[in-house]
Amino acid sequence: MASSRLNRGLLIVALFALLPGCSSKAQDQSNLAETSSQTNATTRNSANALAGIDPATYAGDFQIKLSKEVPLRDIPVPFTVYGGLEESSPTRLRLKAFMDLRGLQDKAPEILKGPLEETCKRQIYLEIQDVTAKGDTVQVKGSARAQFSTCNRREEPGWRYFGATVDAVAIGKAEVKGQCLTFSIEDIDLDPRGLIGGISNLFGLTERINNAVLEKGGEFLAENPVCPPLPEEFSVLDPNYESGGTREIAPGGMGAAIVGSADVSADTIVKLLGELKELGVLEFAE
Repeated sequence: MASSRLNRGLLIVALFALLPGCSSKAQDQSNLAETSSQTNATTRNSANALAGIDPATYAGDFQIKLSKEVPLRDIPVPFTVYGGLEESSPTRLRLKAFMDLRGLQDKAPEILKGPLEETCKRQIYLEIQDVTAKGDTVQVKGSARAQFSTCNRREEPGWRYFGATVDAVAIGKAEVKGQCLTFSIEDIDLDPRGLIGGISNLFGLTERINNAVLEKGGEFLAENPVCPPLPEEFSVLDPNYESGGTREIAPGGMGAAIVGSADVSADTIVKLLGELKELGVLEFAE
C-alpha cells in the first residue's frame, strides 16, 4: 500500500505540472488542478451547480478540469471534461469523468447537415433543427429531403421522377467503445409532409427513406466517435474506459459520463517523468 500511495503521489505531482499547459482557455488555467479541500469543493460545487453538472458524477480524491476544442468535420467543437481520480488498485487509479457536450449539441445542426446518400437512383439530404438530451438519450429533430431518379449511362442521376420531404425525430444514445463514446440511432419516427408525403407512403418510399437514414446515419455516427480530449502526454497512463454513456445536463443539455481506470505502475511513472523532462517542466540533476 505504501508503494501505491507513493505512485499516486508522484502522478498527482505530474498532473499538477502538466495541466496548466493543457487548457485551451487561459481563464481555466487556475482551475485545472483542484484539491479536495472544503474551500475548493464549495467553489467547484457552486460553479457546476450553475452549469447544471452534478459533481457526484466525477467525484474523487483529486479533481481536474480540461477545456479543449476538437475538430469534427473541420468544425471546431469546444469540450470540457471534469475528472475525478481515486485509488483502484496498487497499480491503477479509478477515473470518473463527465464530459460537457453542450458545445457539440450547439454545433450538431452544422455538423450533421448535408447529403446522407447520393447515388444515381436516390439522393437524401439531411437538415437538423434541434438536439435535446433526455435522461440517457438524445432527441434529434430535423427533416430529410429525398429525390428519386433514373440512372444515366455514366451511372449519374438522370430524370428525377419523384421527391418528398419528411420531418424526422430520431432517438440516439452513446456507449463506451475503446477510448471513445460512439453514438447510435435507437429509433426514428418519420412524418411525410402533405399530399406528396402520402403518396410516398403509398409506394413504400417513406420506408426506403427510413432505412437510408438508419443505415447511412448509423455509418456516419460509427465513423465519428467522440473521444475525451486528453493531452498527448496522458497516453502513457493507458486509460481504460469501462462504462458510460450520454447523460442530460438539466434542462436538455447534452453530457456524457465515463468510468474507467488509468495505469500508475512504477514503469508508467518513470515514463511520465521522462515526458515532463522532455517538455522542460521538470529539471533533473546530472
